[in-house]
Amino acid sequence: MKIYLNGRFLTQRVTGVQRYAFEMIKALDQICSTAAANNEKYILLLPSNTEHHLCLQSIEVKQVGRLHGHLWEQIELPFYSRDGFLINFCNCAPILKKNQTVTIHDAAVLACPGGFSFLFRLWYRVMFSCLSSRLRMFFTVSEFSKREMHSYLRIPLDDIYITYNGLEHIKKDIDDNAFQRLKLESNNYILAVGSVNPNKNFALILQIAEYMPELHFVIAGGGNKAVFQQQKLNVPDNVRLLGYVTDEELFALYAHAACFLFPSLYEGFGIPPLEAMTFGCPVIVSKCASLPEICKDAALYCDPYSTEEWINAIRLLLKEDNGIQEELLKKADDVISRYRWDASARKMLGLVFSRIQ
Repeated sequence: MKIYLNGRFLTQRVTGVQRYAFEMIKALDQICSTAAANNEKYILLLPSNTEHHLCLQSIEVKQVGRLHGHLWEQIELPFYSRDGFLINFCNCAPILKKNQTVTIHDAAVLACPGGFSFLFRLWYRVMFSCLSSRLRMFFTVSEFSKREMHSYLRIPLDDIYITYNGLEHIKKDIDDNAFQRLKLESNNYILAVGSVNPNKNFALILQIAEYMPELHFVIAGGGNKAVFQQQKLNVPDNVRLLGYVTDEELFALYAHAACFLFPSLYEGFGIPPLEAMTFGCPVIVSKCASLPEICKDAALYCDPYSTEEWINAIRLLLKEDNGIQEELLKKADDVISRYRWDASARKMLGLVFSRIQ
């Protein structure tokens, strides 16, 4: 049996969804090297405009077709995977292929449509509708997203399986040179990470910064000042926007931050708070969506619409000698140990085999 893997994500910038694909495929590659997996052939299919590369030992890599983007995924990918089972990792899958599965990370495009363009919403509505009626196996990354998929897409709960994100990709050895390049002072800033999507709720952080001019705030991955101005958001002088950062820079930012804020309005999983915990950075997150499920009791929780709650939580967390940081980080050790790419990849592969045999 041939198992094909959709490699379109290798043409895209790495965010949470692409991270899932990268790490799941690397974990699958390790599993494929075992004797139990030798009877199957695994093939990663890539479009011609691939920007990233994976060093794989057991999975064959093939660059196929001439098209790019959605056209490659919808037209050429099903053709080149026609003689096997296809695994898609990043929300999208060819609507005409039945012998496949897809990981849908969340239902944000349906639950919070205001953060997406009309054409984007239209395409995903059509694609999700087709996939939900044709496929009998879906994956997602949390119980919250499983319920959302059932609610918005009418997919039976028994057809949805959870494969949590993992944390093995984090390199705990901090690159001091990377931090020095950012020209920041250690333990002297409050960090936030995310995209410019309105669901990330960066407007709240800007409001907090206005009320706390004595503190420094750093936002990584949120675009430059012009992007915020396009959204009619005022950026206070005590906020620094870094835009896209490398993994090495991101990990250094976590390690040197006084605390980490994640005020997201909608998350299917939310890797950044767990990454921050891994580097000993105390975390404050929204008490909504998947975040209480994922972060459990290792974070402080606030209403994503209440600036006052977040200000009070920050002051409480930064207050010296109250023991809250130490308590949260002690609980974080147990929480982050639950999330492993290897376990999720083995679960996915086992479920796929149970359906195709």
